[in-house]
Amino acid sequence: YLLCWFLLLSNERITMYQAIVFACLLSNSDQCLKLTDTWGLKASKYECEQRIEEMLVSTKKVLPNYVIVGAKCEAKGQRT
Repeated sequence: YLLCWFLLLSNERITMYQAIVFACLLSNSDQCLKLTDTWGLKASKYECEQRIEEMLVSTKKVLPNYVIVGAKCEAKGQRT
């Protein structure tokens, strides 16, 4: 958190990241979902990767008939 505050106070541009998980139905791999994080953008790739880990656990619980086929942190612009 200290690093984020320092970067914000120093007027540096920070790339923001959105966590995304991809899951496909076990019985039909043509039926896939792109699950995007609704908790907001993350200020670092590390925070985004941590959020993906949380989303993977939740996805497995909520969508047991789906298999995780991928995940990524997508850069979504910059914050000053």
